[in-house]
Amino acid sequence: MQPMTFAEFNKKFATEEQCRDYLYQVKWPDGFMCPKCNHDSAWKVGDMLYECTQCRRQTSLTAGTIFHGTHKPLQIWFTAIWWIASQGEEISVTELRQILGLGSYKTAWTWLRKIRATKELDALP
Repeated sequence: MQPMTFAEFNKKFATEEQCRDYLYQVKWPDGFMCPKCNHDSAWKVGDMLYECTQCRRQTSLTAGTIFHGTHKPLQIWFTAIWWIASQGEEISVTELRQILGLGSYKTAWTWLRKIRATKELDALP
């Protein structure tokens, strides 16, 4: 991963669709792979849901990631990751909450803990 300015980051991840496309490439670099039967073909059922054409198992793009179960847009998560990566240990929970406009201290604390603890930080912007 090469360092980006915030302007470069905003251009690359300007829409939720760009964030989903990037996550798809990181999760399935060689194309979709069903976690149940390893089949390589799926129908897109929703913005982040895929259904295997062979076994019919539905798999979320966020399954198995720090984004699983989130109700917040990926753009906010990606911004958090970029911000934390660029600021390192210097960013506080309060700062993260204010920067992202998160409603609660607990949400910001959970995100900061998840992002700092994950290796996905290396794969995402």
